[in-house]
Order: sequence, then structure tokens, then C-alpha cells
Amino acid sequence: MSSVKFINKENLKIARENIGIDSQVASKKISESVKDMVAEWEHGESLPTWSQVIKLSKLYNVSEFLFFSNEIIKKQKSIPDYRVGFDKKSNEKVKELINLILTRQKWLEGYVREEGFVKNKLQGSGKDLDSPKKLAKLITEKLNIDITEFKKIKKREDALNYLIKKAEAKGIFVGKTISYHKIKTDDMRGLFISNDYCPFIILNRRDSLSAQIFSFIHELSHFFRRSDAVSNVLDFRYLNSRANSEEIFCNKVVSELLLPANEFGNIFYTKSDIDNISELYKVSKIFIFYRLKELGKIKAEEEYDLEREIQVETNSNIIKKAERDKAKNGGNYTNNMRDSNGRLFNSIVYKNYSENKIGYVEASKLLLFSPEKI
Repeated sequence: MSSVKFINKENLKIARENIGIDSQVASKKISESVKDMVAEWEHGESLPTWSQVIKLSKLYNVSEFLFFSNEIIKKQKSIPDYRVGFDKKSNEKVKELINLILTRQKWLEGYVREEGFVKNKLQGSGKDLDSPKKLAKLITEKLNIDITEFKKIKKREDALNYLIKKAEAKGIFVGKTISYHKIKTDDMRGLFISNDYCPFIILNRRDSLSAQIFSFIHELSHFFRRSDAVSNVLDFRYLNSRANSEEIFCNKVVSELLLPANEFGNIFYTKSDIDNISELYKVSKIFIFYRLKELGKIKAEEEYDLEREIQVETNSNIIKKAERDKAKNGGNYTNNMRDSNGRLFNSIVYKNYSENKIGYVEASKLLLFSPEKI
């Protein structure tokens, strides 16, 4: 196939940088050639073929016509990265996910502005609060989270959905990682990307439900502080010197919201107590252990053995979950994407599609599956 006659070199470069990969990596993804063809195109040394342009547009998640437009595309904003010890190879998928969310936010902002929506006033409303306890109280009040009601829920999945629905009711878009990206929990547990009209929280679908509940409250803390972040550390002890102070603050908010001190009236708690509390509050036993230890509710002479017992049990459960996830072999693609997109995003795209405001192709591209399957 012959080469195209013209290409916008700057748009080629910006589109690539927006998903966070270098030109050599991009070249390998679209061709078996050892040459860094993408760098040549960006420097004007050669031109791609139309089929290569199509491959680039899919890789960069943009329309191929942007490569021929004279209008310079916008550079995506940089999201503060608070992760520790992540896999650089897997990091490409995290950046691809961030680019997807930013692209969706751009589309959504156009829609909500046209519909006359106002800016999300809750976002950033807790940025001046100086203590995790005060922020936890604000989140609970503004989202109408009832801890007593939360404790009555039997299943962790239902408990997570309870919290998500509370957030969605206030215009916060909530989704999960895309299954085929296979982003490991060590590489990303949660993500918050601010936007005046359509802020997004993303959780890692491969994490345990208990960890997702923790991460969700953590990311809600970022929302109320309007501090964009990509995170991977659940530091229940708040002693990790590598963790950013913003991350430690948000983790403490989770403790104050899900395990408030006034809920624990016993002088001391045992392993059996921790098991029961875990079922009641739907969070991990190791998180509960450190919270009770922080409150002085664990006997000093029992701390070491109890921590070790719970940690061994936790590691065993992590291995079992990984084996179960592997046996599932990915699950149904449409169901996974519906879950990844989130209820609020799915409903808005489908509303536009059903009212003929957008066509089938655009709706499918936004949803990454057929809108007929909503």
C-alpha cells in the first residue's frame, strides 16, 4: 500500500506521548521491522502507509483523521504518580488506561455542558481540612454513607456497590480496570482523575473485594481533596517511608471512615474478634489488626504472633484468589467491559445512542462493546 501524502508530525508525537510510550515501542507494536519508523514519521523523514495510520490510531486511541488535521491536539494532563515499585513494562497499560479515561472525560464534558450540567461542587470541598477524621466525616455526610446500614450488608460485592452508588448519585464516575490490560495490583490499585464536570475513580478489578473497598474510600479522599493520583500502596501501618504523604493521609481517612474509633468499645481484641469484625465491616483482617493496634486495642505480648498469623492467612487467600481468577479465563468480554466502564458512564452513552445523538460506531467506540448489549 502506498504512503499517505501528508501527516501532522506534531499530532503523531503528542498522541504517542499521551499514552506514555516511546517511539521504539510504538514501532514494534505496529510492525516487525527493527527500524524506529514512528520516530522517522515524527521527524518528517518518511511517511506511513494508510494501514499503518489505522494501526497507530488504534494504538493511541484517537481518530486517524487527527493525524491529517492542521489543528494541534491537546496534550493530556499529567497525573501525579504515587506508586512504589511498579513494573515498568506493565506501566504502559496503566498509561493506556489513563489516556482512555482522559479521552472519555473530554467527550463527557462536551455532553454535560450541552445539557446544562453544573460543575461538581463536592470535588475539592475537603482540600482545606487538616485531619483525616474531619475528611472522613465530610465524605460520610456528603455521600450519605450510613455505617450502620453498611454493616448490615452480607456480601462484600454488595457493600462495594453500595458505596459506588452513593458516589455515582453525586456525579462521580466509577469504573474498573479493563480485563485484557491485565494490570497487576502491584502496579495499580486505584486511580483518580479530576474534571470539573466528570471526575473518575478507577479500581483494579483483579484486587480482592476488601482491597477494592479500601481503595475506593482512598480514591474518594483524593476526590474530596481534588488531588489527582495513581496509587498502588495500601500502607495500613502508615510507616512506609516510601509512601507519599498525600497517600498516607488518604489511607488514614479510610481508617476513620470504615473503622471509626467509637465503634470499638472493648479493652482488647482477639483473633476471633478480628475475624468477626472483618465480616461485619467487609475489610481485610490485616487492615483491622493495624487499626486496632493503632487504637491500643491489641495486647502487646500478642501483637507479633497475631500479626504473623493474619499475614500468613492473608497471603494464602491472595494465592487462592489468583488461582480462581486464572481458572475463570477472563470471563465474558461484554460483562467485563460493562463493569469496567461503570454504570454512570454506560447509562449516559446509551442515552445519547438511544436518542440518536450519537451513532452506533461512536457509541461502540466509547463503550468498547456494542451499545445494543447494554
